[in-house]
Amino acid sequence: MTQTNDITGAWKFYKAMAYIVGTALAILTFVALPWEYLLGHGKSALTIAAWTAHGWLFPIYLIATFMLSLKLRWSLSKTAIIMVAGTIPLMSFVAEKRVAREVEPLLK
Repeated sequence: MTQTNDITGAWKFYKAMAYIVGTALAILTFVALPWEYLLGHGKSALTIAAWTAHGWLFPIYLIATFMLSLKLRWSLSKTAIIMVAGTIPLMSFVAEKRVAREVEPLLK
């Protein structure tokens, strides 16, 4: 099996990115989109910056997921599902909790 130290680094990186991307996507979905479209304010410098930041953060989340999947020898389909979770508001939190159930016993 994979050494604990190898998993620990990948796990911490994935967990941090899951929370960062999940929070950013939730804010964009539940604050920025209503601000732009429902309230009719249109695109502002702030919302453009937020979407740009998400555009940079999401690929880092994909890298973190891929690195963890290599350490844990996930199937391609499982890796893809965890990656797609980062595109659906709040789902990265759900995915992170499920992955935690698999990873945390390995770290003890």
